[in-house]
Formats: sequence, C-alpha cells, structure tokens
Amino acid sequence: MGLFFTPLTTFLSLTSLLMALVLLSLSVRKIPWKELQEPTVFSAWCASIIVLTLLWRMRIQVQPDLHLHLLGVALLTLMFGRPLAFIGAAIAVFAYTAEFDGEWGNLGINILLLAAIPTWLSDVILRGTQKYLPQHMFVYLFGNGFFGALAVQAGTGLLEFLMRSVLFPEKIIPADAIAYMLLLAWGEAFLVGFLVTVFAVYRPTWLFTFNDQMYLKGK
Repeated sequence: MGLFFTPLTTFLSLTSLLMALVLLSLSVRKIPWKELQEPTVFSAWCASIIVLTLLWRMRIQVQPDLHLHLLGVALLTLMFGRPLAFIGAAIAVFAYTAEFDGEWGNLGINILLLAAIPTWLSDVILRGTQKYLPQHMFVYLFGNGFFGALAVQAGTGLLEFLMRSVLFPEKIIPADAIAYMLLLAWGEAFLVGFLVTVFAVYRPTWLFTFNDQMYLKGK
C-alpha cells in the first residue's frame, strides 16, 4: 500500500507535502504530554513506530510498484490517540521511504494515505461507537479493535486503488488485488482485536482511548 515507487508530478508532490506538514504541525500541538510521560508509554510508542515500519515490509507484491500489507495504524490510534498515532505513522512512512528506496517526491501523499486518513477514520469510528453504542468493554474491543480495524484497512486499501486509477490510469490494477486486500483486512482485524484485548488487560496505560470509568465501572 502507498505510492512509494511511481513518481508524482511536482505540483502534486509539493501540494501533498504541504498538506502533510500542516497536519503534522496541528498534531504536535495536540500531543497528550501527561499520558506520554507515564512509565513505559514513550518507549512503547517508539517501539510501535519500528514495528510498523517492519510490518509494512512484510508485503505481497501484486505489481512492481503495487504492494499489499497489513496497515497497523488502527492499533496505533487506539493505543496513543489520533495526534500521536498520526505523528508515529508519518515517521514510519519516512523511515520506510529511506530504508527501502521509496520515491521521496511521494513522501507527502504517502503520509496522507498511510497516516492521516487511517488515523482519522479510526478516530471517527471510535467516537461513533462511544456516541451511538452502549459503553461496554466488549463494544470497545469488537467495535473498534476488530470491526474498526477491518474498516480502516479496507477503506484505506480501496482509497489507494482509487488514487492509483486517477493518478496513473495507464497502470491497470489486477481484479484479484481487491480480493487480496480484503483478505488482509480480516487478518488485520483479528490481529488488532487480539492485541487490543491483551493491552486492555495487561497494559491499559498503553491504550489512551480505553477509559475504565466509561467501559468498566458499574458494568
């Protein structure tokens, strides 16, 4: 996923990079410094960025410039909230581009595609479940950890295919690529759901979006 190996036009490269920098500056202003200073939290955030970069490396090559992989950003958002998740995913995009010879001109659009959009979508799903569904632990685990992760992976993947079709109409996306991407979405859902459950039990300080008073008190 992502547009790492097909160069964009100079206009699109600069425009997307400017948008990414503006969003990053806004996210920096919203960093929850108090939660980040809790024991092991900053280390967990740094480790998550490294794991995310390596996770994207475990990819399925559909075409020379089209790869499918687990996204992992929904988990990052549930763990650290949207601002820190967006910054962490953006750092992972930078690291992936540097480590695996990606197209630097596409850095901005990749930050938007792999960091801004999935963190925003995950946050929207979280707020929707909190507003419209019962405030119960299983709603959090399944509504956000499982189905939320599935929706983020599938939505981001479909958006990438749409962007490729618009930006590079001469590059035909294989019909089975969508099926592969949706299968990966189920894998993402099971993985994120499992890890969110483990963290909720053993490392609740790593889940900024999990609130004991909301999901457990009086249940």
